[in-house]
Amino acid sequence: MSRGDEPTGPVRDTTRTTTNTATHTATNRATSTATSTAPPGLLGRVPRDLSRVALVHEDREITFGDMAALSEDISGVVRAHHLKGRVVGVPADRSPEFVARIVGLWSAGAVPAILGDWGAERVRGALTATGAVATFGPSDAPAGLELLDTVGNDRVRQFDGLDGEDVGGVSHVLFTSGTTGRPKGIVVGRAAFEAASVAFFKELPMDESDRVAFLSRPGHDPSLRELIAPWLTGATLFIPDRRTAADPRLMAAWLSKHAITVLQGSPVLLQLMAGSSELPVDSLRLVCSVGARLTATALRSAARFAPRATIANCYGASETPQVVCVHQVPPGKGVASEDPVPIGRALGHAVVKIVPTDDGERLEGRLHVEAAACALGYTDGTPLLTPDRNGSDGRRWYDTGDIVRRLPDGSMCFVRRADRQVQVNGTRVELDEIEGAAALVAGVADSVATFVEDSGGVGSVRLTVVRSSPTALDGDELRAVLHDHLDPAVVPSSIEVRDSLPENNGGKPARPADVDAAQDEDRAAALWEVLHESAQSALGRERIDDRIDPDDGFFDAGFTSMSLMRFVAEVSVQLGTEISPLLVFRYPTLNAFANYLRENLDDVS
Repeated sequence: MSRGDEPTGPVRDTTRTTTNTATHTATNRATSTATSTAPPGLLGRVPRDLSRVALVHEDREITFGDMAALSEDISGVVRAHHLKGRVVGVPADRSPEFVARIVGLWSAGAVPAILGDWGAERVRGALTATGAVATFGPSDAPAGLELLDTVGNDRVRQFDGLDGEDVGGVSHVLFTSGTTGRPKGIVVGRAAFEAASVAFFKELPMDESDRVAFLSRPGHDPSLRELIAPWLTGATLFIPDRRTAADPRLMAAWLSKHAITVLQGSPVLLQLMAGSSELPVDSLRLVCSVGARLTATALRSAARFAPRATIANCYGASETPQVVCVHQVPPGKGVASEDPVPIGRALGHAVVKIVPTDDGERLEGRLHVEAAACALGYTDGTPLLTPDRNGSDGRRWYDTGDIVRRLPDGSMCFVRRADRQVQVNGTRVELDEIEGAAALVAGVADSVATFVEDSGGVGSVRLTVVRSSPTALDGDELRAVLHDHLDPAVVPSSIEVRDSLPENNGGKPARPADVDAAQDEDRAAALWEVLHESAQSALGRERIDDRIDPDDGFFDAGFTSMSLMRFVAEVSVQLGTEISPLLVFRYPTLNAFANYLRENLDDVS
């Protein structure tokens, strides 16, 4: 597919076997073809009873036999179009169809390129970057497999920069943030993915009695651990409906209802569920913090929310391509934790080292991961691995860009980033990518993206753009382009348009003045304006006055957990004080939240 080309029309859809139909017919069909429908490689190591339940989706039980049949349907379509060894796009979502598509592509020898919930331009960029020859539509849409125009595309069978790597050794492609305003594909090798998965479940064992929640953001590498857990461990995967997955209040109740025992979530998500639940979830025995730095504040919240659970701080990156280090906190111990929370030691499949910084501090430096535990490379040919700088052992390493410190007990803790890469509530982004996307808009002469984060790890991105004088800058167009090119989770919570960057702050945008510093300004009116502007930004709306009832609950008004976090973070920045995200659950409407802030602004943090 050439850059900017639209996909061709859909091929006849033979993949749309619905779960309801499958549960009536698939088990007998899968039982009679157990050998041919066995999952490949990693997922086929431990035979599973085809009559056992593998997934529960919206209270519907789906057996291993059902999943085998659904996956075989996918494999049949892939083989019919001769897509073995080719890259196929798969929109990620929480559904049995998504699981079946991944397993079916693996079975047919194709490579899934896992697409997020993105705008059309970002999806096109991702498919082009991988040389995908086909893509699936959304699992709930009538369209199935679409063949793409790949004329002139020389990356169909070989990724740039991988020295002719055999596509048969590729497991899948994930996407991360680059520095050009376009998604950057990470080509994950089968050997590294399988080794990391086996090591993870060895460190944190699960069995047939476990109930695993599919709550990680689909398309992110933690979600793949949830996806494969039934086949590797015998556990049952529970998939919530969309409304439940978007609302932490419903999510907490859902965990209790289904007696979930294993949960993965970002530190922000864990805090949201803890803050919205009046009662702990006693069924949880393992809670994995993933996707971002775990703060002591978030750890204490998780420990109170899951008092009987071990809390595992899981460290890794999409390039590694799964968890590299784990630090386990026994039940009850997390409530007294302090920063920094350790990231622990390397798992058995990985070799890591700390490369000291220039100041010679040998206990602190950049964390490097040896090549065997890393992805194969990037789709754009950017080098992922570098030789040992001493050249003594001939091994190659991935520089994570994370500055870590060795602790007295031999474990490690995260200190800071060495670059402009940030984690926005569990989603990784290069600030350069946001600035690159802004540069695509006519009238933008320059831009600076900054990141702010509170003590609980809740963060947001702010963007300051400089207009090209005398060119008029269309703010609506700017926001539309950002939504189309960026992951929704990292779209700036606020955008400021200026004629120049302030000179008294090193070229960085100045922090907004506190609301109460403006003389002769009505405090209540100013606060209400801040709340409305922040809500507008978080929801991506032009105007919210006629679209949101200030007495409606936040989730009823269209907020999701992520947009609500952007809202709180932006209000914190505008007011110049730290506001706990848990307050939006105690005061769950715009009016109630405003009244609380009006009465408690001096000590709101």
